[in-house]
Amino acid sequence: MKRFFAMIYVFVAALALVACKGGEKFDVDGEFTAFEVTEHNGAPMVTSVTVTIKNGKISKFYIDALQGSKVEEGEVITAVNWNEKTKKELKFDYGMKDVGPRYEFKDGAWKVVEGKTSEKEWFEQAELLEAKWLKDGVDSLTLTKDADGAERIDNVAGVTLKDGGYIKLAKQAVENARAGKVVVFKTGLSKGGAAEIYFVEATFNKEGKATEIVIDTRQSKVDAEKGLIWNEKTKQELGFEYRMHYSYYQATLEEGDEGTIEGYKAWLKDNNELEWFEQVAKISADVVATQKSTAPADAIAGVTVVTDTYYELIANAFAAVK
Repeated sequence: MKRFFAMIYVFVAALALVACKGGEKFDVDGEFTAFEVTEHNGAPMVTSVTVTIKNGKISKFYIDALQGSKVEEGEVITAVNWNEKTKKELKFDYGMKDVGPRYEFKDGAWKVVEGKTSEKEWFEQAELLEAKWLKDGVDSLTLTKDADGAERIDNVAGVTLKDGGYIKLAKQAVENARAGKVVVFKTGLSKGGAAEIYFVEATFNKEGKATEIVIDTRQSKVDAEKGLIWNEKTKQELGFEYRMHYSYYQATLEEGDEGTIEGYKAWLKDNNELEWFEQVAKISADVVATQKSTAPADAIAGVTVVTDTYYELIANAFAAVK
């Protein structure tokens, strides 16, 4: 009897191992992404991991990152730009190979190899991580801090990269795949030269129909000394605090009266105006109802925002589902 239960335990453990290493069956085929915006040397950066599901199974991982630069006048930072190419697109032009210091993980610790430079370019190391995930699953990477306190991936031969959020994003991409949630994004700049990122989250069912569409944008500001600072909240998270029409509301008040959010809400209702999140919600509802990823021939009542980027992303989201 003990032997019987022992055999059952081994069988269940084996199934769990298979699931961990990619044996899981997914309901929706397509490309599922997770991304994160950060700041790099005062300039914008977005890092992403995409997992491809084919015939219900994970067939590919893809890591990439797009960085930016600062625009300076003397010692004052006035704006930022996005680079034209991502790290993957730059390949050897990214400039890690034969330039940065060579790191070696030995005896449980990271050490800098004196007189040696990095052996592999960023995209080559990223491809090794992708292969590791595909073979052993997203939980297979381990980290150890180097002398400077940075966490580096320590269990993939040829990889000395810091974990730039890759592990977290890979796990989130797989979770998105489980939920049938496609995430697509596009970078941009405000009129004042601050970075913006526009994104759409589209959830699809087994039949390939969109059941939910969320449109959102994260903005930033540029500090003259520090450079780019991302806003803590997206437009959706700000809700009425985004204050799209607030200046028009204030124009109706007595001089010196700044107004309140409750007063602003009442003004919106009285003037048949919608806040940003309410307008994009109408776009989302229309897409779910019609299952069409293109802008309707007739404008949606109440929507006055420029919609080109949103529909471009919605179309990309539909195209990502195979």
